Amino acid sequence: MRLKIIMLFTIFVFIVMTGCTRYNDKTEVSTGHIAPLVKKIQPAVVTVVAYDANREVSNLGSGFFIDKKGYLITNYHVLKGSYAADVKTYDGKEYPIELVVAENIPSDLIKVWVKIPESSIHWLPVTETEPSIADRVLVVGSPLGLEQTVSEGIVSAVRELPVVGKVFQLSAPISPGSSGSPVVNMRGKVVGVASFQAVRGQNLNFAVSSKGILDLKQSETSKTLSEWTYDIEMRTPKLVEKLCKEGFNFSIRGEFKDALNYFKEATEKSPDDTVAWYGLGSCYDGLDQPEQAIEAFKQVIRIDPKNAASYFNLARYYRKLNRDEKAIEAYYQAIEADPDHAPSYFDLGVVYGKLEEFKNGETAFKQVLRINPDHAPTHFYMGLTYNNLGRYDAAVTSYKKALKIEPDSAPILYNLGIAYGEMGDDKAEIEAFKQAIRVDPDFAPSHYNMGLLYLNNKDKAAALQEYKILKELNIDMAEMLFKQIY
Repeated sequence: MRLKIIMLFTIFVFIVMTGCTRYNDKTEVSTGHIAPLVKKIQPAVVTVVAYDANREVSNLGSGFFIDKKGYLITNYHVLKGSYAADVKTYDGKEYPIELVVAENIPSDLIKVWVKIPESSIHWLPVTETEPSIADRVLVVGSPLGLEQTVSEGIVSAVRELPVVGKVFQLSAPISPGSSGSPVVNMRGKVVGVASFQAVRGQNLNFAVSSKGILDLKQSETSKTLSEWTYDIEMRTPKLVEKLCKEGFNFSIRGEFKDALNYFKEATEKSPDDTVAWYGLGSCYDGLDQPEQAIEAFKQVIRIDPKNAASYFNLARYYRKLNRDEKAIEAYYQAIEADPDHAPSYFDLGVVYGKLEEFKNGETAFKQVLRINPDHAPTHFYMGLTYNNLGRYDAAVTSYKKALKIEPDSAPILYNLGIAYGEMGDDKAEIEAFKQAIRVDPDFAPSHYNMGLLYLNNKDKAAALQEYKILKELNIDMAEMLFKQIY
């Protein structure tokens, strides 16, 4: 019975690893003690000053560095229409934005390179772990040009839109000048990017998931800001841009019927505008009309058949519909367009795991690690794959590699314990489960397996203690453990 339960939870963790992981107060900053965390965040946040063709200030926003090389993230709309831009750092110095290296219009994200000495760069780590509703977050930005203003709040709602990804509604106030600010969890990691939206006179505070940052694909040829703006103005009529903006304002709130009319008109006015087709597809998805959504996403491929992202986004939508074979086909088309498209390889590995085609999954995950050797989720999934293949030594190695990158992950520690258990190393198994509980006392699977281990060692009292804990965390697991005890 124990083995069956372990495998079920292995699958469970397989699904949620890139979702939400809650952390305890040992790793989070407690309420009322955020000042030290804010001091760590502030030096990485900048004011973005955008200029028009006459070098007049055209927009203000925020941004933040994500590595020591000078790459910076802000909102697409902050730089839209600008011919030059500077960033003002925490110490008051100004540096020019030299190049636009990646963009995603639907998710309102842009990645640029700033000409700044490496010694002057402070940067923030970006995590794929997404927050849950009611999780506390900080937003550090420069609303209305007032540098380094801090807002604290919670995630009040989560919505997922095709192409855009996860969108969080925040209770923390976000003014227009805060667009592009990092949304940071209580562990100091970026979980989203603030994006101001106004719908029907209401100020609604939204952030796009940090996964969108990690999914940004650097273009083969970087452009100066003026070159980038000129290209956009040549390919996107002003009316279509306005229609798409209005459409996204409604769809981000889930008002898809209102949004649909805007995107329909946009595609009629400009049949080769990919943003308009993406928006239309998102509306059809929200209205539960999948076939129409698929046709809209296929129009993007018609317009841009050499872009891996076109196939990747269609594949993601097929996955949402549980059309796994179609998803696999589209992922391979994305890889054909770009043999180094790591997100497609990663998703392929996940789909193959779901289908229990673990050898194919192993092959896909190896490609991700070829491209990005330090991708913790891939090492984790590789460990799960080896577990399912019965290669427990290899699983342990993969989990340990993941822990070097993400040392405070309860799911990784938990599955490390499973691998040790399969190898017959009870001592290492117990220690891994205990570490998982130290990292996250509310991680129910670790308590369940600890209860089973106590039973195996004839310690009924300790097993009952785990049962009492489980009753507060997961009643189904608690009942399963209770049946084992009695």
